[in-house]
Amino acid sequence: MTLSKDRTAETTIDFADIRGTLVKMATAAALALTLATATPAAAQDATYSADDVKQHFKQLKTRSLKPAGKSRALCIGTRDECNPNQAANDTGGQVAVTQDSGEEPLVADPETKAIGEGFNLLVSFEYASARLSSVAKANLREFAKGISDPDLATAAFVIEGHTDGIGSASYNQRLSEDRASAVTEFLVSIGVGRNRLKTIGYGKTRPKVADINDPANRRVESKLVFE
Repeated sequence: MTLSKDRTAETTIDFADIRGTLVKMATAAALALTLATATPAAAQDATYSADDVKQHFKQLKTRSLKPAGKSRALCIGTRDECNPNQAANDTGGQVAVTQDSGEEPLVADPETKAIGEGFNLLVSFEYASARLSSVAKANLREFAKGISDPDLATAAFVIEGHTDGIGSASYNQRLSEDRASAVTEFLVSIGVGRNRLKTIGYGKTRPKVADINDPANRRVESKLVFE
């Protein structure tokens, strides 16, 4: 009888252990499934879509190729000289593509030949670093998809790095170059041809808003290169 009781007790303990193990395994599996379905989606949400990118640059390309009367005219000079009806917002030599359609002329940077309003890539970095965040990478994947459209397949783009006014000019210049380069290298790593990308850093010399220390001035933009 004693032996029988002992065996019964042992059997009961064995079932309890198995039941506990199964419960733990089920809990772990449920947690893993939750993380697999929720975490990556949240980490990879992009701020804009490939279609946003495509439409922005296709409109600029269409405007740059649109004939004005019998031919397209180029004006070399300041923005005021090329378009006297618009106040100049910056100085130095500019190249403007003039149109007779009533549209504002596209002004090309004399150094990079970039035209039109830049597309803010909305890439975020760690503080004082050129390391791309996961959201930044998600945005850049959408950018890469957008410029792979057949109508943009031969287009080239400038990747511009900008900083706010905090810190010395030399520090910000180097940081803006490093961040623009980080964006370019990531785009190349996911299949964008390096020959389609020009990288440049402007430091704190081209703020987006009047307050030079405003965080809005910390950005990386892309512009279409005038053909």
